[in-house]
Amino acid sequence: MWAYQKAGWMLVAIGVIHCVIGLILSWDIVAVWSEAGWWHSIESTDTMHMDRFAVLWFQVAGMGWIALGWLMQQWLQRFGSLPPALGWVLLATGLLVAYVLPISGAWLFIPLGVRVAMRPGAALKPV
Repeated sequence: MWAYQKAGWMLVAIGVIHCVIGLILSWDIVAVWSEAGWWHSIESTDTMHMDRFAVLWFQVAGMGWIALGWLMQQWLQRFGSLPPALGWVLLATGLLVAYVLPISGAWLFIPLGVRVAMRPGAALKPV
């Protein structure tokens, strides 16, 4: 029951870890990007800096998970349970990413997704 009631905070933690690891692993890219002046420095007329693009979207994904986790906690406090479909999406995301990128944090989404999909007290009823 505890893991279910704290599922949003778990996703916030995953997002924070994602952002921190992303910054640590890409610090050299961030430094060059900073030297370029940030503004309009991912794409220019003849160059697309895919490394900077990847770092940007890595951080955007982490911030998205932080926001979704916070929203999940607010939802839990207000309604007491999360939509099971959210759990299935988290599970599918974890399975897909873990399959194509096994050395990653995607594995964290699998138990979280299962926990959200199979909410406490929900009996499995035959169709």
